[in-house]
Amino acid sequence: MTITESRISNGIRVISQSMPNFSSVSLGIWAEVGSRNELEGEQGISHLLEHMAFKGTKSRTAKEIAMEIENVGGDINAATSVERTSYFVRMLKNDIEIGISILSDIMQNSIFDPIELDKEKHVIFQELASYRDSPDDSVFENFQSAAYQGQAIGRSILGNRETLINIKSDDLMSYLKKFYHSNNLTIVATGSVDHNQLHNLCEMYFEPIHAGKTPLTKKAEYKPSQIRESRDIEQAHIIYAFEGCSYHDDDLYVAHLFSNILGGGMSSRLFQNIRENRGLAYSVFSFSSSYKDTGIFGIYSATSPDKVNEYSEAVANEILNSEKSITDQEIDKAKKQLKAGLLMSSESPVARMNQIARQISIYDRVIDISETLDRVDSIKKEHITNFVSETFKSKKLTISALGAISKLSDQDAIQKFYC
Repeated sequence: MTITESRISNGIRVISQSMPNFSSVSLGIWAEVGSRNELEGEQGISHLLEHMAFKGTKSRTAKEIAMEIENVGGDINAATSVERTSYFVRMLKNDIEIGISILSDIMQNSIFDPIELDKEKHVIFQELASYRDSPDDSVFENFQSAAYQGQAIGRSILGNRETLINIKSDDLMSYLKKFYHSNNLTIVATGSVDHNQLHNLCEMYFEPIHAGKTPLTKKAEYKPSQIRESRDIEQAHIIYAFEGCSYHDDDLYVAHLFSNILGGGMSSRLFQNIRENRGLAYSVFSFSSSYKDTGIFGIYSATSPDKVNEYSEAVANEILNSEKSITDQEIDKAKKQLKAGLLMSSESPVARMNQIARQISIYDRVIDISETLDRVDSIKKEHITNFVSETFKSKKLTISALGAISKLSDQDAIQKFYC
């Protein structure tokens, strides 16, 4: 599965990975902009722009965009994250020009019609309401705000009603010109793709996009704090988190390996102790999330109001005890699970497309799967115990608690569990 890379005349990077025996191609374009690039007062504009890209161009209506893709059995979608925005299609290999034509059209010729903009704002308001109605979504939104208080990286990707209502069509156009220029874009295709054909089509359709200068992204600063939100519901939803690893941290895969051991599945320490042995929660899991310059290691679960403090102490004990009790067998199992996940995802054109784009964004190169597997294999017990010792400090604890939390101990009392 050969990876080929080139640049078209305006500098846009074009990368492909041919995957034999596939009939389809997955194709996307990535802009190096996300919610953390938004200024005060424009919260949610990255996500709103992504929505509006499908609402009509100078040559296609919203319906025509959808019909042109679906008429050949393909699909089109987009996604906004904290650090990047993507637009992607999946279709049969013979229809690749249709996909490239549409992606280039929405990138260069979107009209951001004010009537459509008003409609789409109300769609996002419903999306916001859906998040608000979901305690597990809300507790994660609050947690991000608590960990990165007062910073764009800590704000909701969706934005909020107050900022969205004031965004106009001209604001979207300005934002597009500010970030969607040729040296801030990458095109990736995987599956049944011929790179020469891909390059020539990209040259034809994307060459008019000019170069530009991307504003510097403000460095994130982890600021441990807490957000508690009482709601009249049956459970207490709780996240306990600490600063974790950025994508460039030497312990990146150590964090993922430990997360697997601690709370990565039904055989993990948290699941076995919190659920199976003590019946404190229906589900419990840990997670390691990374960004270019920071990261988070967290534990989430929902428990009953009367058990919040027993649960909290049990989580802390499981983390701290692991520093001395973790076994070679657990490490070997976690390595196999992590490597299996990496290898299986590399066999999916869509997953591989996203992996390549993310690696280019973060490391400015495509990383061979063997290099990643070697990094996982090189992890030893002392790497994990050192990670636990350095990460889980009481003063570094961020708390997000939502729901029936009136009996949850104060922050100082919970911090003492980690001393």
